[in-house]
Amino acid sequence: MTAATGDQKKQYVLVPGGAGFIGSHCVIELITAGYAPIIVDNEHNSSAGCLKRVEQITGCQIINYKIDCLDLENLPNIFKKYLIYAIINCAALKSVGESVQKPILYYKNNVGCLLNLLTCMEEFNVKNFLFSSSATVYGTPKYLPLDEKHPCIGDTITNPYGKSKYICEHILKDT
Repeated sequence: MTAATGDQKKQYVLVPGGAGFIGSHCVIELITAGYAPIIVDNEHNSSAGCLKRVEQITGCQIINYKIDCLDLENLPNIFKKYLIYAIINCAALKSVGESVQKPILYYKNNVGCLLNLLTCMEEFNVKNFLFSSSATVYGTPKYLPLDEKHPCIGDTITNPYGKSKYICEHILKDT
């Protein structure tokens, strides 16, 4: 691949879903820690207005691309432009109820986005990845409160949203 043209002194962190609630808070923390976040968000569950507030809070101009992670034609262009140090993936459809009514949409979006990001990571040699999952991967709780020792048993997950996150976790274990 051609060399990235972004400022090579900065450590760029790609934040798919960075205009959402969790993603925008990650962006603030990244800026505070000295990183240069790059937002990729289709604004399905968020808005550019959220990023304006982040800019007000941090005093920094946000690099933002209104791109869907399913768009494998345009997503690699960001990797060509910037030398990406890490990815924090907060992009996902997240409504449990809607996932029951539109399961294919949830699998296509949540798993497809992850696969596209992993494809770009492999192509552009990005080694650092953080996945924003969900407590829904634990299914029906065996005990409360949930902790990291709680078993994740796919058969106990009650909705396609949780199953899509569970599948993503297994893909990450395999790669």
